[in-house]
Amino acid sequence: MNNNSLFNNSRFKLAITYAGVMGTTLLICGYIAHIVMVKAFTRTLDRELEVLGKVFEDKLKTQLKTPGILPLNIRKSFPEICFEKQSCVKIKSESAVMSLLLQSHYVRLLNSKGEAIAAINHHPNEFTDNIKLHHSYDIRNRNGELYHLHLMPLKINNNQLWGYLQVGRSIQRLNDYMNSLHLLLLLGIPTAMIIIGGGGWWLAGLAMLPIKKSYQKLEQFTADAAHELRTPITSLQTIVETNSINQETQKALERQIKRLVTLTQDLLLLSRLESGLQEVKIQRICLNDLVADVEEELLPLAMNAEVLLFSHVPDQAYFYIQGNESQIYRMLLNLVSNAIKYTPVGGEVKINLTTNDNQGTITIKDTGIGIPAADIPHIFDRFYRVNADRSRNTGGSGLGLAIALAIVQTHKGKLEVESSINHGSTFTVILPLVSKVNR
Repeated sequence: MNNNSLFNNSRFKLAITYAGVMGTTLLICGYIAHIVMVKAFTRTLDRELEVLGKVFEDKLKTQLKTPGILPLNIRKSFPEICFEKQSCVKIKSESAVMSLLLQSHYVRLLNSKGEAIAAINHHPNEFTDNIKLHHSYDIRNRNGELYHLHLMPLKINNNQLWGYLQVGRSIQRLNDYMNSLHLLLLLGIPTAMIIIGGGGWWLAGLAMLPIKKSYQKLEQFTADAAHELRTPITSLQTIVETNSINQETQKALERQIKRLVTLTQDLLLLSRLESGLQEVKIQRICLNDLVADVEEELLPLAMNAEVLLFSHVPDQAYFYIQGNESQIYRMLLNLVSNAIKYTPVGGEVKINLTTNDNQGTITIKDTGIGIPAADIPHIFDRFYRVNADRSRNTGGSGLGLAIALAIVQTHKGKLEVESSINHGSTFTVILPLVSKVNR
């Protein structure tokens, strides 16, 4: 992954996170506002219906004598009353209260079981019976219009329960308004998230610009330093080779110069890999052959260290990836040589090649000294050493694993590690396959 891809990916994640957080906030605020509005409207509506119910309750109390039974002369006081199983003719009245019933309100009488007895200027069966005696609820009438109904106990004769007075009001217009609001939120919030995402992308770019410049300068410094070190190192080599220095001092100088050369080359390679400036030759690579070549090259190192090195490669098929062969070879060389260096005498290192879901998996497992759990997240950092003395004794520069990770990421793969103190380590390389050829 080159420098621009890394920053664009981070910028995209920041923009998406920002848009997601803002969108979620808008949704939560919209939901809370909706709940508050509905509850406030319901409370106000129940109070309004109670006032309307009290008007009818005061008129009815003087007429009602027996619980659940209306007197025969009820029509004298309420000519607009309609009974069940009878036709109901709506009567116009100059009364403001009765005008409400013709427009959007509803009043009916229920017995103590919640069954409809009669209604005023409406049919009592406009709604189903309230058998469960719900106090306040929404329901649609026979024409599909939405109403809010409120139940009030109707008492007579020394607080005796006669039945119930149910008062209601049409809330169809409010429901249509709320549906329009829901549609607005449904369309508005995604639109707002897109706009916020665009703004987040722009803001993330501004915020990350200083970081990007600093990172570019650091990469440039690494590349320049590695390049400039080549000249004095070459001069030192020439001086050592052409001047009379005692053999022991010369060997020490040559060893340090060799270490500097390796360090310079590793720094330059790592800088080019991370910046995307490394010119690479892309080709089909056979993982089977590559693993075998790495085993063959490192076998003498393993024998000198008295470590058993062997591999397991499937013999039924060849597995191919697309990439740069020298880089993949260098990556495997770093991982396997590390495993050998940190495995005690008599231990073993195993290279295993498997495939799964169009991916090639190479595991390098050793029985070495292992890596402390606290150090595992940092082992791919530049110059990080779990044990400084150990790295110096083995000639390591602290860049081998950083280079291996950079190569794997350049090839769109993954590098994972599992380790336990005194039980060894397992490095797993996962690379996307391009083909599989049966033998």
